[in-house]
Amino acid sequence: MRSLEFYRNVSIGQYIDSDSRIHRFTPATKYLWLVALGVPAVAATHPTVVLLGFAATLALGLAAGVRPGFLLRGLKPALPLFVLIAAFQIIFGWPGDRSAVLLKLGPLELTQRVLGTIVMAIVRTISLMTLISLFTSVTTEGEIAHGIEDSLSPLSRLGFPAHSLALAVATAFRFVPIVAGELESIVKAQAARGADFGSGRGGPFKKTRAYLPLFVPVTIRALERAEALAEAMEARCYSGGNGRTRYLVYETTTADSWARAAAVAYCAAAVALDLIIKI
Repeated sequence: MRSLEFYRNVSIGQYIDSDSRIHRFTPATKYLWLVALGVPAVAATHPTVVLLGFAATLALGLAAGVRPGFLLRGLKPALPLFVLIAAFQIIFGWPGDRSAVLLKLGPLELTQRVLGTIVMAIVRTISLMTLISLFTSVTTEGEIAHGIEDSLSPLSRLGFPAHSLALAVATAFRFVPIVAGELESIVKAQAARGADFGSGRGGPFKKTRAYLPLFVPVTIRALERAEALAEAMEARCYSGGNGRTRYLVYETTTADSWARAAAVAYCAAAVALDLIIKI
């Protein structure tokens, strides 16, 4: 039955209450570190730089009181995604690839270049998922929305819907564990009726086929949740946030200033290291 538990393996969107210095940073500081760690993870061409960001994320998690096991357990539901990434890279190989062939199975070939692409894609995905998990672990839903709204406030004067975008992002993060919980309840209900989930029989392909029909009920449940949320907001006279004010004002402290400078310095150092390794 533990193989059917999805909610406990989802770390994105779950806030961990703590009194650490990282928790007390302003949302703008946390967003800056999110960008500083995310840019090298996406743009770096060498796995060493990406793994360096992954290690920095785990270190920040320890400083915030977030266990590495909590951040890494969110990777378990993504394991089929890693297999899918590898399969697509092998099936749709690079045209004109002249690198050494490491493994050949009929018309399919695993070359050195394809293996490097697979490794980079998986390492990037792991680094980004861990980073987002840490961000949502130290940032409340309100701070997620306020950080985006404050960062885009200059554009809001030009008509950009900063408040609506902030609300949409905060809601999306919150819906991740909710959808995981809905999927878990549906899978357990189907398993109680005799469906074969997670028993180990039939291999990964049979398990994948068993989960495919669940996308429709999970999607319907998510839409029902979204509709209930919209009706609740309308019942509370929410009008899109035009002219909306708030009591909470975030003050930039000296620690925030130093943390922002460290984020910029890290991002610049990571990009410079990637360029040096490339040379």
